[in-house]
Amino acid sequence: MRFKAQSAISIVSIIVLSGTAFVIPNAFATTWYPGEGLKQGDYYQYKVCTADWHNCEPIEINFWVENQTSSGSNLVMVVIDGAIVQKGIVTIGTNSPDPTYADPNLENYAGIFKNSLAWLDAFSTKITAKDLGSPAWGNTGIFGETTVGSLGQQQVIEPAGSFNAWTIGWHDSGANSNVWVYPSLAFPVKARVYAIVTSGMPPLSYSVDLLAYGNSNTPPSFLNVQSTSAAGGNINCPAPDLQQDSVHGTNSTSSGSAAIEYLYSPSVPHQGCPMEWRVWFEEPYDATQKFSNAHYDIFTVDDQGQRTSSYAQSLGRVDMFAPVGSDDITFIDNQPPPVTHFVIYFAGTGPESGVADVSAAGLIQVDVNTLPPFGGSSSANSSGTTASITLPSMAMNTTSSTNTTPTTVIPAWIKNNAKWWSQGQLGDDQFVQGLQYMIQQGIIQIPTQSGSANTTSGTQQIPAWVKTNAGWWASGQLGDDQFVQGLQYMITNGIIKINS
Repeated sequence: MRFKAQSAISIVSIIVLSGTAFVIPNAFATTWYPGEGLKQGDYYQYKVCTADWHNCEPIEINFWVENQTSSGSNLVMVVIDGAIVQKGIVTIGTNSPDPTYADPNLENYAGIFKNSLAWLDAFSTKITAKDLGSPAWGNTGIFGETTVGSLGQQQVIEPAGSFNAWTIGWHDSGANSNVWVYPSLAFPVKARVYAIVTSGMPPLSYSVDLLAYGNSNTPPSFLNVQSTSAAGGNINCPAPDLQQDSVHGTNSTSSGSAAIEYLYSPSVPHQGCPMEWRVWFEEPYDATQKFSNAHYDIFTVDDQGQRTSSYAQSLGRVDMFAPVGSDDITFIDNQPPPVTHFVIYFAGTGPESGVADVSAAGLIQVDVNTLPPFGGSSSANSSGTTASITLPSMAMNTTSSTNTTPTTVIPAWIKNNAKWWSQGQLGDDQFVQGLQYMIQQGIIQIPTQSGSANTTSGTQQIPAWVKTNAGWWASGQLGDDQFVQGLQYMITNGIIKINS
């Protein structure tokens, strides 16, 4: 009996019997790749989150295959991102479903599509389709040391239904990452994938949940929407476009302990219009190494260095959190022309709800030429400029006049420590150490009394009223100047030692 030649994928084994080799075809092999079987009229609705987009705030990505050509499929895509709705065209390839074109308002969301729904095409494409039962699809990890492959079949229940799905998974950085695939669907039904980190518990990198799917000759009802203005703003405002109209830069922080890379669009924004910022917090001498679990804020200051707005505070937060050391945010630039002074502040690293390690804290200033709001005249130039600034001059400003007490402004993120200290979640020594560091580095400047800077014992009991004040200050019931009086007391009495 003679067998026809089989492809390398369909050959399961060679058995040697009586000196003769027999090729046994695998009649049960099921190959799959992202996008396989996609046809005109197919539609999918997903809930997706990715760490690179608003720290895994869920969005909906819904699309319908309007038509197909020899080079790919044209998708009509609708994305629901909170109050923002964006609709347009995204074109994906045939060999793999990576986007090859996206309308400007969908470019960022096409990137999310690529890095979540289409992510497995890093291992399996139309040309290199993998067997869903194969234990080895490829390798991942910081050094490519982790094997990605099939873990067998598992019943998965999603909003779209129940599926006897294949689990493609791997274990890295102390977490199990899995993508569940149903062979007759072109994209995964579920995914839970964790970031690869060198230390600590890895954060979620992305998640996928299938909400609905089907095929329709006419546009599904979810397409009956119109795009909103991204992040609000005047209807005439241009949409941020990081691909075609942006400014990119990297600068060492004022402390020198980190580098901040940034990308913003538009390159010259209008007052009252949205700006998109993408930021990365990197080791100072190796841009490929990101700080995990980064706390940060982007705020604006006036020409005298006084803070005028804070993105974190606008959301009711002390700071922003970037689990994998990068983030992408969009907000309205409400600062007047001709220049907006943006400050990107890296507050340190640590768990989202815990005490941040401020050893790498620092900041940079990015000066962005700004146009008047629509209806006004233009007076700005055509590009942004970058300047490093020191912590004392930007993180806090102190003014003084004869016979008056200096005004003290303390960055709002420090209130986290004060709150935890007042609630007993942070010890006296830890709170004092944090204050010592911030005072020494100029993150806060406290107008101390004469001779207080060198007094020291560091062992005296902190009065209860100081801790009470800290709690009131953290909750907004006490102003900065009143709270700083308690800090002055601790400095004057040697409870806090500040080295000259």
